[in-house]
Amino acid sequence: MPVKRGGRSVVTVEIFLENYEKIKQRASQKRLNIKEYVNDFLQVYLEKEEFLSRVAPFLSVDSYEGNRITLKDIKKKILVDVFYVNGELQCDIDQTNNCIHTKFIWMIPEISKIKTNGNRIKE
Repeated sequence: MPVKRGGRSVVTVEIFLENYEKIKQRASQKRLNIKEYVNDFLQVYLEKEEFLSRVAPFLSVDSYEGNRITLKDIKKKILVDVFYVNGELQCDIDQTNNCIHTKFIWMIPEISKIKTNGNRIKE
């Protein structure tokens, strides 16, 4: 239930301890308190989602496994496999590393699910 603090409506949420410790460290590095850091982080994430829904509303993640992410491209009415190979994303359909499909994947959180030699890449 929202409450008023400092003239704004706020809600309380739970953060898992392991995430809290990471957030606390990053907030400190940016010289922000945790509340400021979390709200800035959420704002950027929401703006990125809104941007992607405007520029590529026809793309979405279908699945991911190993070094592959499969996208649904409803504009072309196809599934598109994009592979992480030698430090690059390669689109199986467009045969390039510089198409809308690879650009979309670089911008989404699911990129952290791609495996590179058994290790996940860092966002």
